[in-house]
Amino acid sequence: MTATGADIKFYPKHAMRPGAGKKTVAALLIIIGLVVFAAGLYGYLAGDLQSSWFDLPEIRQSVMDARKVAQSEGVGLTGTMGVLSTMMNTAVILMIFGGLMIYIAIMLLTQPWERFKDFACVVPVVAFFLIFVYYPMVDLLRISFTNWNLIRDDYGYVGLKNYTWLFAGSGFKYLVESLRITVTYTIWEIIFTLAGGMLLAMLFDRMSRGFTVLRTFVFMPRYIGVSTSAIVFIWILNGRYGILNHVIALFGGQGPDWLLSESTALTGVLFLTFWRVTGYGMMIYLSAMKGIPQDYYEAAEIDGADGPQRFRFITLPMLAPTTLFLLITTFIASMKVFMSVDVMTGGGPGRATNVMVQWVYNTAFRDFRVDRAAAISLVFFVILLLATAATMRYSVNRVSYDS
Repeated sequence: MTATGADIKFYPKHAMRPGAGKKTVAALLIIIGLVVFAAGLYGYLAGDLQSSWFDLPEIRQSVMDARKVAQSEGVGLTGTMGVLSTMMNTAVILMIFGGLMIYIAIMLLTQPWERFKDFACVVPVVAFFLIFVYYPMVDLLRISFTNWNLIRDDYGYVGLKNYTWLFAGSGFKYLVESLRITVTYTIWEIIFTLAGGMLLAMLFDRMSRGFTVLRTFVFMPRYIGVSTSAIVFIWILNGRYGILNHVIALFGGQGPDWLLSESTALTGVLFLTFWRVTGYGMMIYLSAMKGIPQDYYEAAEIDGADGPQRFRFITLPMLAPTTLFLLITTFIASMKVFMSVDVMTGGGPGRATNVMVQWVYNTAFRDFRVDRAAAISLVFFVILLLATAATMRYSVNRVSYDS
C-alpha cells in the first residue's frame, strides 16, 4: 500500500510497484542491445578481409580468386563479394541498433516518462542519420588507414601512410594547389552572391508587373539542373564556335579557348556560377529588404539623409543577418563545388580547375586510390568545419538582429 496525500492505492501482494516495470524493460533492452551489438561487431570484424582477430579464410580466398578472374576477363565481381558486402552491411546495422537499444534503456531509466516519449519520437531519425551519415564518415576514417587500391589485391592496414603522403610527401603540393583553386572559386562565388545579389535586389525592388517578370527570369537559373546548364555553357564557351567568342569578334577582339586553356578554364566555370547564383542572392536580399520598417527611412529622410547614407546606415546593418546567412551557406556550397567542374572540365586542363571534391573523385575513380581519396576527404572535412566555425564565431558578434 502506498499513499500520496489523500489518495490511497492498493496493489496485489505480488504486483510490481511503480517503476519496477520500467527497470525490468530497461534491463532487457540493455541485455538484448549488448548481444546485438556484440554480434554486429563480430560480423564487422570478421567481414574485414585483413582482420587479424576474426579471419574467414575461405571467404577471403574466394574473394581474392574472384578479383583475379574479374581482372583477367574484364567482368564484374559477384558471388562471394556480394555475400561479403551483405555481411558487412548487416553487421553495421546490428551494431547501430544494438547501441540505440542500450541508449534507449539509459534514457528510460534516467528521464521522466513524458520526456522519454518525446525522445522515442526522434529515435527513427537518429537511426537514419547513424546509418546513412555518421557511419560512412567513420568508415571513411577506417579506409584512410588502408592501402585500398582498386586494381591491386594487397589490401591491408598501413597506419598513417596515406596521411604521410598527403602532408609530407608528393601529395602536399596537390593539396595546396587544390585548396588554392577551391578558395579562389569560393571567393568569387561569394562575391557574385552577396554583391551581385544585393545590387540586383536594389534594382528590382519595385512592385510593378514588369519588374516581377524580370525578377522571375533572373531567379530562374537556380532551378535549372547544373549538368544541363554546364553542357549549354560548354557550347557558349567553345573557342571556335561559341557564341561568346562570336560576340567578342563583333567588337574586334579575339576570345580564347575558354575551357581548354589553363589560364581561362576557371574563369569559364565562373561564368556558369555567376549565371546561377546571382539571382538566388537577389531573391534572398529582396525578401529581407521588404521586412525593413519604412519608419527608419522616413525618419532618416526627415533628418536630411540622402540615398547613399540611408543605404549605408539603415539598409546594410538591417541586412546583416541575411548577409551572414548567405555568407555561411554560400561558403559551404562553393567549397564543395563538383558537378559544374566535372561536366565542363573534369578538373583540367592539366590541374587548372582541380577543386578539392574533383580531386577526391579523380583520386578514387581515375587513379583507383580509394585509400588516398578517403584521407583527402577527411582532411577537407576538418578544414571546412574549422573554417565555418571560425567564420560564424567572427561574425556572430558583429551582426544586429534588430529588424
